[in-house]
Amino acid sequence: MRALEKLNFLISTFGRLIIALFNVRLWPPFIIYLAVMVLIIIAALSMFSSLLSGWLVPLATWIVGDAILHYPQHLVGLPYLFERLNLAPALLLESLLMATAILMFATYFTGEKVSFTTSLRNAWRHYPKLLLIWLVNFVLVYLLFEILPDLFREFVHGSPRREMALTVGMQGLSVLLTSLLIYVVPYLVIKKRSLVSCFGGSFNLFFKNFFTTYFFVFIPYLLILVLMLILQNQETIVTKFHPRLIVGLTFVYALFVTVVNFFVSGAIVRFFLEVSED
Repeated sequence: MRALEKLNFLISTFGRLIIALFNVRLWPPFIIYLAVMVLIIIAALSMFSSLLSGWLVPLATWIVGDAILHYPQHLVGLPYLFERLNLAPALLLESLLMATAILMFATYFTGEKVSFTTSLRNAWRHYPKLLLIWLVNFVLVYLLFEILPDLFREFVHGSPRREMALTVGMQGLSVLLTSLLIYVVPYLVIKKRSLVSCFGGSFNLFFKNFFTTYFFVFIPYLLILVLMLILQNQETIVTKFHPRLIVGLTFVYALFVTVVNFFVSGAIVRFFLEVSED
């Protein structure tokens, strides 16, 4: 594809995915994971209940600190607590459900019948490898967010604008790392290649189509980025609005993650089917 053809393909892909939003057959993997995220948020909000307090309160204080035991810090710390509590379900479920979604989009774009159960069964055959792929991506992004803030700590200290710029920069780099590995799962579940070949194929396809791949991931991710920047100003939300607003924004965040996953997986599958080689 030439540059203009790739641009037209990018625009047409997002157009087709807007139409695909109304295809209920494509939604089961995303709805299931959204339900899991909503349950995690509800559990975090209900951590002082007799059913959950015995194990969730010690876990929450270990993750966030003792401040989360008091109001309004309990609500202020909700987004961070949710993010950490969601790691285990993300590893165990997201890797499988996104592979299922990729297979469903592959059948959708090739005009075949979309089946959640068939796609889930086919994705399950690769489950151990899917876990490994998710872990590799997570470790790379985790190291990025652990290293960069320490390197720029003095540079951003006391400057909200610099802190915001660092946040945007780190999120942009995390999208870059994700884009680098974005084709690994399609190579695994669609082309059925070996794991080493999947990583090699993803690197090759990414560098051949750097800008197209990056923007297929980055454009939907802007939804999450904007919301993250809003949630970063927690003191402003608490003082000028209400702590309960953070709760609502956390639920919105879960919804945005679902929509972003829908568009990214769909866009990448359509492009992968168009340009990948056997």
